[in-house]
Amino acid sequence: MFVHGCFWHRHEGCALARLPKSRVEFWRLKLDGNQERDARKIKALLDTGWRVFVVWECELKDKEALVARLRRFLDDGAIE
Repeated sequence: MFVHGCFWHRHEGCALARLPKSRVEFWRLKLDGNQERDARKIKALLDTGWRVFVVWECELKDKEALVARLRRFLDDGAIE
């Protein structure tokens, strides 16, 4: 299970994932690097048979929906 901050891990479509207005190139490289590392780590885990569940910072606002998603993951064995 990973708990990702929406800004730091660039949660697609999330208002919390906006790029800062200053030092844009620095932040773009840093945040893109975070996403690339996340993808490599998740792929490595999946390749060795692990299941992966990612919780986004913004999902913590709706605990009922998050609990339901976690239950589905645990019950179904679905990879997200």
